[in-house]
Amino acid sequence: MPETMITDVRIPLPWEDASAHVDLVKEKAARQFAAIWKRHKDREEKELFWGEEIEYYLLDLEGGTAQVALEAHEVLRRLGPESGEGGSATQAGWRTEYGDMMVEGVTMPPFSWSLEEVLQSEPALAWRRREVERIAAEVKPGLRVVTLSAFPLLGTPSCTSPIMEPAPDGFVSQSILCPDGATSPHPRYQVFTANYRKRKGCKVGAFIPREGIKADQQLTSESIAQLPFELAQRGQRERDPVPGHIYMDSQAFGACQCCTQATFLARNLEDARHLTDQFLVLSPLLLALTAATPFLRGLVADTDTRWQTFQQTWDDRTQAELTTICNSRCSPCDLFIGAGLNADDATKCALNDVEVPVHTPALQLLEEAGVDAVLARHVAHLLARDPMMVFKDRLDVDDEQEADHWEQLQGTNWCSVRFKPPPCASNSADRSLGWRVEFRSPEVQITDFENAAIVSVIRLLAEVIIDEKWDLTNPSHVAMQTTRRVLRGRQQRAAIFGSVKRHPQQVRLSSAASKTSLPGLTAYLLVVVPGWINAVHQVVAQQRLRHGSTATCRFLSAVPVESFLRLHPFFGDVCKRILAM
Repeated sequence: MPETMITDVRIPLPWEDASAHVDLVKEKAARQFAAIWKRHKDREEKELFWGEEIEYYLLDLEGGTAQVALEAHEVLRRLGPESGEGGSATQAGWRTEYGDMMVEGVTMPPFSWSLEEVLQSEPALAWRRREVERIAAEVKPGLRVVTLSAFPLLGTPSCTSPIMEPAPDGFVSQSILCPDGATSPHPRYQVFTANYRKRKGCKVGAFIPREGIKADQQLTSESIAQLPFELAQRGQRERDPVPGHIYMDSQAFGACQCCTQATFLARNLEDARHLTDQFLVLSPLLLALTAATPFLRGLVADTDTRWQTFQQTWDDRTQAELTTICNSRCSPCDLFIGAGLNADDATKCALNDVEVPVHTPALQLLEEAGVDAVLARHVAHLLARDPMMVFKDRLDVDDEQEADHWEQLQGTNWCSVRFKPPPCASNSADRSLGWRVEFRSPEVQITDFENAAIVSVIRLLAEVIIDEKWDLTNPSHVAMQTTRRVLRGRQQRAAIFGSVKRHPQQVRLSSAASKTSLPGLTAYLLVVVPGWINAVHQVVAQQRLRHGSTATCRFLSAVPVESFLRLHPFFGDVCKRILAM
């Protein structure tokens, strides 16, 4: 969701007024990106950092029934923008989230690039949970702090504490299932939600297959995209209007789900673009490996990730746009943006083989400003979406110094990977931030250990991708097919990973490491990372063979384990000792 500091009280214009400024905002967003690019295109970082973001649920278990506790606004008020001291393991930043039962904690200050900092991720998450628990107990004794990808009962009667009723004739979501009180009380989120509904022309709708769905009840993605409009035309208010599917009719169903995100500062623009491309290939695989959402609205789904719900409940396309824009704002990235593609038209066309809409005036403006064609197309594609939060007092900001419009449009395209330019010139607090890449697909897990393991694995993969210049890229349509198979559930995911074979050296390493008394996270990384690298290696190789790709895969020899051994002297020494047993 958009990063909203707790003290920010500005309210966006309602859609009736905001729609008149759409073209102006897009033009200024393009100019703002161009100014940032010009200022930082040759920037080189001397020291690298990284961090993660975890979202926490507040639950009320009094009375023997689990309810989401709508107390996040008060917990955040008491936490403040940051708390703790002494470094990343005993300190954190706090952010407002969409749901009033959610608290987002972020690494603050960020971790350095050393191995010791990787191993600090678990104690950092443990401290952060205790801090939220401490404040939650002050707000209301008995509140529980948990990490779940989705609250299984959201949308069932009396699912909130205090109990609130849906408002199907209200101003905000007009849901018949989920109360608007589940959304943060900050007026920004209320107007933001209403603007989505108004722009679309009807309220949103998600239709997730139920466990045991019959073959003749299956729907195509095109049919699902049409359903909200058909239901609106019929004026229906049934809880289950589509046989075989779990119906959810509020943005809260998607935005009140939780994930594990990790952001990495790249050494320069070229590395950031390269890492973005490789993460684009990895994101559906990590979503599959961390799938943790089998229950929705009190029912058992035939899928087990959150992404379909998020994708469908944040689809603002009008009925006319369904034929020209192929997906919602919450879809995987559509374009590869590696700098090397500018010098190889054949590879560029082969990889970016899916036609995507772009905002033509923005594309022309960016290219005239000197932004290369590949990156300009990526930005113009983001700007094909309309701005959903327009602030009247910020319409005429200086585009050389501010980046309000760019950040709002970038921040409301929720892709699986986000390429993040440095902040604007006027943001003196964040001038140390350069070109970054955010990995956004993994589902949050129940324990701090699991979440630390996920972000640590991504962190280590980021290092070998950059240092060894891994090239995992496949044509865009292949990445999209992989994502669709992941979203379809367990059977399709098995088809992706079922043929993966473990390298003999990896088997020996895993078996020996599991018998050692190494600290938990260290042992986990030794056992699991080689397997994950090997799995990625094989899946990408199989995809390339299947689709006849001629791209060079630089790690098709027996290097997965060796890459890991070279990551750090510490891991290398430990692995060699284990392999010698």
